[in-house]
Amino acid sequence: MRYLALAMSLDGNLESAGLLDAALERLRCSGRRALLVTARRLGELPAIGARLELFDCIVAENGAVLHWPARRESVSLREPIPESFVGALRQRILAPVERGQVVVSTHASHACALVETVRELGLELQVVFHGESALVVPPGVNKGAGLQEALLSLGLSAHEVVGIGSEANDHSLLEVSECAVALANALPALKGRAAFVTRGAADAGVVELIEELVRDDLQAAKARIPHDSLMLGFNQAGDAVCIPAYGDNVLVVGPRGGGKSSYAFGLLERLIQKKYQPCVIDPSGDFPLREDLVKLGSRLRAPRVSEVIAALTDPSVKLVVNLAGLSPHELPGFCSELFTALEVMRRRTGRPHWLLVNGAQDVWPSGGRAAEGSPPTLGETLLLVEDPGKVARSILRQVDVAVSVGPAPARVLGQVARVLAGSSPHLPLSAGQADEVLAWFITEGHWPMRLRVPPGRAERLRRLHGHVEGDLGSRSFVFRGPEGRLELRAHNLSTFCQLADGLDERTWLFHLWHGDFSRWIRRVLRDDELAREVSTIERRYELSATDSRRRVLGAITHRYALPA
Repeated sequence: MRYLALAMSLDGNLESAGLLDAALERLRCSGRRALLVTARRLGELPAIGARLELFDCIVAENGAVLHWPARRESVSLREPIPESFVGALRQRILAPVERGQVVVSTHASHACALVETVRELGLELQVVFHGESALVVPPGVNKGAGLQEALLSLGLSAHEVVGIGSEANDHSLLEVSECAVALANALPALKGRAAFVTRGAADAGVVELIEELVRDDLQAAKARIPHDSLMLGFNQAGDAVCIPAYGDNVLVVGPRGGGKSSYAFGLLERLIQKKYQPCVIDPSGDFPLREDLVKLGSRLRAPRVSEVIAALTDPSVKLVVNLAGLSPHELPGFCSELFTALEVMRRRTGRPHWLLVNGAQDVWPSGGRAAEGSPPTLGETLLLVEDPGKVARSILRQVDVAVSVGPAPARVLGQVARVLAGSSPHLPLSAGQADEVLAWFITEGHWPMRLRVPPGRAERLRRLHGHVEGDLGSRSFVFRGPEGRLELRAHNLSTFCQLADGLDERTWLFHLWHGDFSRWIRRVLRDDELAREVSTIERRYELSATDSRRRVLGAITHRYALPA
């Protein structure tokens, strides 16, 4: 199940509360959670007409208050608006001023009075509109922030949520949600950021969305929903090659010491940057750690399955499960119990989003009864393997993408093809460069392609000093000019910017229009993102030498924080 929760804004009037209640019951019976995200105060919610007990959590007062109907508990996420503001506002306007647990609201026609009162008292407050009302809220309070707190209380993350809204204060709700949907009566600005728009308006549109969720998990609308992606590397043109962040299994194969762990570590970094929760299963106990990874277990003591599940309950925990304390005959039974518990947790919460198995041949060995007899169903799993022939074939058959790392990637992918009882794919014969891998998109049927690997964080920091202040030697950029009479050598980026700033226009445009700058950045500095940005500037022939120089040097100084 892809989507586990629906967050809905029901700030308008309901036309048929009975139909909505029936739809919410079907949503909950499907195992999904329902969240109401509204600008209303808790005391106003009965006027909606829907049965509040059908919601797992209610985000009220535009994200400032959480309420759990089943527990009949509420909590304010911010301090209330000062009483001095309420008093000053009532002296300024005659219209009713409503006060909630945190926020203050009045008719939207008095927005100027709200702003003037805030300015007069010197307070840090925000004015938010919804329908014909205007709310004054503390800074940082919005529906998206409140939704994130509600999801955390339910053990969910935003990656499993569908959000639907229609008003101006629903932008943050849709921004946080993995799948953003706008009602048919939504504001045009909100429709512009939604993946799709319902046919029905108001509660009829919500019911329509619930029916599609329950029926096929929004598979019919899959083509219209933008999906997050995980980058594998850059192709020869410098374009990022990605896979969906949900649904695929990846095999990273290569000899010990060939860069397999470094490549997997880079994928792990990119998952964490996108706020996905990973869980590393490490039978050998040699997976490299970083400061934000939590290790459970050691060579002296193996963790219990209950400890692993308890640690993963917090979505912010990035866990490494060290199984080096298990003997070889204990490992299969423990892993079977662990993966069963993880599968149950993932069905309930969608987390951990990705599993990384370091040494899959130890967990599912070829010929092992557990894997060959009743293999587990993999999903969003990254397998690290030295010899594909030692992994159960039933596991390898679930792999969508195979990435070969090391000195002989073509030969290793050929081994994968033979294990899968298929013909070897068309493979590049050259070994490639040290920072390149060979990726085979098995399920898509594409031929393997060579990818350049983006450096990990430690490698980026090491390169940063060398690129900015070091000496690139024979790889330095040389300004030669159209006649080749110059020999201005830039040993690093700092020198490059200094020399470029003083170049004559003819020499600058010669190198610019020949694409020399982006080519050097891509091939020598291995910075594909900056190379693409500079290449775009190089192709804008209408720019003057002054404008193009300012844009190129500005991109470099911004990227590497160089002094202007």
